[in-house]
Amino acid sequence: MMKKLLPSLCLFIASVGPLSCLAQEVIRITTGEFPPYYSQRYENYGPTPAIVAQAFAHVNIKVEFGFFPWNRSLELAKNNIWDATCCWFETPGWEADFYYSDAVRSREKIFFHLKSYPFNWQSFDDLKGLRIGTTVKYSYGAAFDAANKAGKLLIEQAPTNEMNLKKLLVGRIDIFPIDRLMGYQLLADLFKPEKIQLITHHPKILFSDSVRLLVSKKNPRNQYFIDKFNLGLKRLKESADYEPFFIREQQGKKINK
Repeated sequence: MMKKLLPSLCLFIASVGPLSCLAQEVIRITTGEFPPYYSQRYENYGPTPAIVAQAFAHVNIKVEFGFFPWNRSLELAKNNIWDATCCWFETPGWEADFYYSDAVRSREKIFFHLKSYPFNWQSFDDLKGLRIGTTVKYSYGAAFDAANKAGKLLIEQAPTNEMNLKKLLVGRIDIFPIDRLMGYQLLADLFKPEKIQLITHHPKILFSDSVRLLVSKKNPRNQYFIDKFNLGLKRLKESADYEPFFIREQQGKKINK
């Protein structure tokens, strides 16, 4: 009986073996709500997660996204509970815990202010005495940090961007640095048109940098994911599929779900 079963068993193993070798790899990535760049409400979770997913697709890796508060998103990846987190500016000290990918996309921050407040600036000296709202855990660039350390800036921190926009509207702060597209998206989500019309932004860019995928150094194999992602991202950028992911310049126009 055993002799009769062996040929069939061998054929079964031979048929299953090649299929198992073709199984697609999966990477689990944390992220958070950050309209209009990331949101569970958007198709493909928004343009930035879509870039990440398509870059990995170019190297036959499937992405599973999990949405969490941003601090938790970072910690889950740092402790290798999830494989990676998307997407962050390079931050001093983080390189001890994370591998950084190549640049996924660039973002810039500018100052929002009330139209009734005559604001103009060309250097950090022009910001002396102004009440500047900032959001906890957000980066505003090395030059901003240096000016703050030198005592040139009057900073008032708040836990969220939403709270800072509310403070700006009622005059509790004078200016608020935020990503331009995100700022106008939040205004559209939070306030009525007559309130939105009270706010504008200064055209001078405070800070411009690129966001990157981060993977934990606690798992040595994660360097493999960074290498594969960078290869896939390079292929994506060289294709005709990269540019359509970018949000067109707009102010206060809500992204469709």
